[in-house]
Amino acid sequence: MADADEAAIHSSSTPSTQEDTDLDDETQDFRILNNLTFARILTGTSLSDPSNASLPRRGEKDFEPNPTLHQADILSASRNAMHNALAHPRLHFPKARIIAVYSPDGPTPPPAPKNPEPSSQETGSETPARGPKKGTGIVIHPDACAYVINPKGQHFKSLGQADSWGRVWLLPEEALYLLERGTLDIRWPCSMTGEDGEGPSELPMSLQAAYTCFIGRDGLTVERFSVFSGLRRLGYVVSRAPGWYDSEEEVTGAVQARQWPSINGLFGKFWDWFYSSNSTATGPVAGLGIHRSYNDIFRKLAIIPWYDPVTPKPPQRTTPPFRVVYHIYKPSTTFKKTAPPPPDFRVAVINAQTQPTIPTLSQLGALLESTPLDPPRGEKMSRLLYMRLRHGYRNVVLAIVDHGVVSYLRMGDAAFGKERIYDKGGLNGPKKGGHLHPKGNGR
Repeated sequence: MADADEAAIHSSSTPSTQEDTDLDDETQDFRILNNLTFARILTGTSLSDPSNASLPRRGEKDFEPNPTLHQADILSASRNAMHNALAHPRLHFPKARIIAVYSPDGPTPPPAPKNPEPSSQETGSETPARGPKKGTGIVIHPDACAYVINPKGQHFKSLGQADSWGRVWLLPEEALYLLERGTLDIRWPCSMTGEDGEGPSELPMSLQAAYTCFIGRDGLTVERFSVFSGLRRLGYVVSRAPGWYDSEEEVTGAVQARQWPSINGLFGKFWDWFYSSNSTATGPVAGLGIHRSYNDIFRKLAIIPWYDPVTPKPPQRTTPPFRVVYHIYKPSTTFKKTAPPPPDFRVAVINAQTQPTIPTLSQLGALLESTPLDPPRGEKMSRLLYMRLRHGYRNVVLAIVDHGVVSYLRMGDAAFGKERIYDKGGLNGPKKGGHLHPKGNGR
């Protein structure tokens, strides 16, 4: 009986508990990966024949932990299967292989040919001058650290920058993302492997070496790469923002010159001071005077000053990590690398381990002021009050990364004082059936 109880697997007795539990939040059973025949994958039989290729399905899981040895053996076997699957070498199809070269020194011109070509006098014909090909007009980012000689595929429409020699340079997060998903094959340069010649070597870069070379380079952290790779897998286009570097002191907003107030401004301030009533503590809140409508009384009751996001303010300095580091574009947005449109979202990446507290009002204010003014527009925004308040006049998305788990929090600079509820008015006329007309008693 003891052995039977020890080997028993306890599960929840309530069916609704298992149905309401998200399968992604539970520990997956990776023993199904053992059913894959890696020998057939190595030979290419299962990859070439679509009928033989099939993805494994989810296995059964234990929804409640128990101290039995049977469950411990299942978890151990699942971990071993996961480790074996991750340790399997990744393969590239020969036709779809894209080779990149790691360049630790950044963007550099291609090496000049060692053997000079014969002159035009010796050959008797004119030789065109050698030089760079027709460029794309894009300045290569100084943080680019890998280049692709023969780019092909849909990914390079929104990733990388092409130089005058037809090579596409990739940023550290772009190269690591393509290598991680199996699209790119990064090679070490011959100068680092000791091989003769220049250019790519025969030694590929492993994923562990790529994380070592790219993470921590030019401001790229694990948290920022997690946000970048996650949004790219969802179909979004992600590009760096001007606030990428934490060491630089970024001045937000436009620098405004000091100007003396005009005579109209001084007269307006004097009139507001003279017209305002200071007797609200002892006298009536609405003040004395003739009020011809309720709107006049409501305006008198608005004694608390409110914040107008449209009013220009002196620029403030943002402090890391509360800076916009990514510009995000929706999959439906037409994106061009030569002329990128205004981003749909602006994201600031925050590490929950180094920043465990809620940001202060000054930090959020400086972060929101670093974004351009984006007031709610459109016919739908003009009709729906809560949609206008939710959109705000400035907005930013906080990507909070906690041990690899990314949570997105949208912050908006709403103007509650601009929404005057008393100006909306009521319904025009009585409601249907609200007014009864008297009927006559006679014919």
